[in-house]
Amino acid sequence: MQKLSLKKVFPFTWYFFLIFNLLPIQEYAYSEEVEISSVRNYEYNPIISIDEWKKLEPFFLPINHPTKTYLDQLFSNNRPILSEKAMEKAGFSNNIIIRGPQKAVIGHHPKLKGYIIKTFLDIQPVQGEWIAWRSRILGAEAIRKCIEHHNFKEFRVPKKWIYPIPINSTPPLEPIYYPKYFILVEEDMHLLSHKETKKTYRNKMTKKTLDHLYIVLSEVGLIDSVYADNIPFNKSGKICFIDTEHFNKGPVKFERIKRYLSPSLQVYWQHLIDCNGPLNK
Repeated sequence: MQKLSLKKVFPFTWYFFLIFNLLPIQEYAYSEEVEISSVRNYEYNPIISIDEWKKLEPFFLPINHPTKTYLDQLFSNNRPILSEKAMEKAGFSNNIIIRGPQKAVIGHHPKLKGYIIKTFLDIQPVQGEWIAWRSRILGAEAIRKCIEHHNFKEFRVPKKWIYPIPINSTPPLEPIYYPKYFILVEEDMHLLSHKETKKTYRNKMTKKTLDHLYIVLSEVGLIDSVYADNIPFNKSGKICFIDTEHFNKGPVKFERIKRYLSPSLQVYWQHLIDCNGPLNK
């Protein structure tokens, strides 16, 4: 059977994804420069412009990071991000699912303890993936600065880095593949399942935490952090901001959080919306 090219199935999807992510990134007031590794020995990939490469370098995974050696080995032996089957064959968890042509795949690996990777597979019609990874890192840092500024204790946001895929690791030269050049490495937040998160929102949420959540959402402009899947609880009882790509945007549709709350807290959340946040913020 002849393979169906994703270019034919999604003729415009990757194009709009790239154009959307090329829009200027706004900086949040609390943002500071991301910590730059003192040593960067990644081989330059000439597919990427030198100017773009230099912009990405501050976000590269440090060479002494505990995951780098294994990632180097992983990509030197094969192409684990070619497809779902390739990831599973490389030892990633066997529940790799493509949820959409523009949705990043999450990979857990026993040798990457304490960390996960997020990637677009070569079979997904996405190009310029590094733009999304850079934005996610900037968004995470903006959230972190906001949390630290207010000294909030209920929240966590993972640290994130860009890993440049070795240039000798490439997919086959076939039209069904869209080569990727970078993946995202981030701290594993040890999240609860979606079902457990919804239960926790319903039964353990407090007014104080809702006050603080409203402040973070509004100040950082987190338009995608109004869904439980994007701000789940972890096993330590903290709310984790894991979808950090879109920040300093708006309007934030706060009402979408109401569905996860108990009836009494739904009333309180609506009060926060009506008053544009807690009165004593």
